[in-house]
Amino acid sequence: MHMDIKVLEEIAYKMMANRKAHIEREKGFIYYHGLRVSKVALRLREKVLKEDCSHDDIIIAACLFHDIGKGIEPHGKYGAVLARDILKEYCTEDEINEIANIIYNHSLRTKNNDYSEYVKIVQDADMLDHFGSIEIWMNFLYSAHKDQSISKALDFYDNQYKFEVEKCRELLNYEVSREIFDEKVSFAISFINRLKKESEGEIFISCK
Repeated sequence: MHMDIKVLEEIAYKMMANRKAHIEREKGFIYYHGLRVSKVALRLREKVLKEDCSHDDIIIAACLFHDIGKGIEPHGKYGAVLARDILKEYCTEDEINEIANIIYNHSLRTKNNDYSEYVKIVQDADMLDHFGSIEIWMNFLYSAHKDQSISKALDFYDNQYKFEVEKCRELLNYEVSREIFDEKVSFAISFINRLKKESEGEIFISCK
């Protein structure tokens, strides 16, 4: 049996593209998030394990389905169970065991762990997709759902963002992940700083 990633993408789409895992996020977020995470994870693997592409299909499959249990907590635990059932006709038993292990552990981040490199790669890729421009998208969708004003939405960046960044950065496994993370945070801060100013009516060219 050969794992067919295109088939798995189609299954993931059918199961998640029209589903809301969180009421404040758009329909299909977990599907598109999984696609993005799979691409980030492969880029990280190329940096961390340069000569080892042996588990790329495992990584992609785990990323596609890592949030399949979202909405039932702990979602990693339930997601691993669901993935075993979903993939039983498409993957070997060994492949399913590895995929389920990654899904189970993807959000169980600790600094001192003995996870495989593949689990660590997916953990970091998942974290990275929640920052940068996607982070801004998620935060403002949440604010729109709550009918919050711009100033209220910006309170998160004034009062909580620094602590969230410090906490999440500390949990990343690789230096390259931290470099990517720092760039994403830098972009978000620059965007938010401009939004703050424009929300107060400031402009950035001279109107003489």
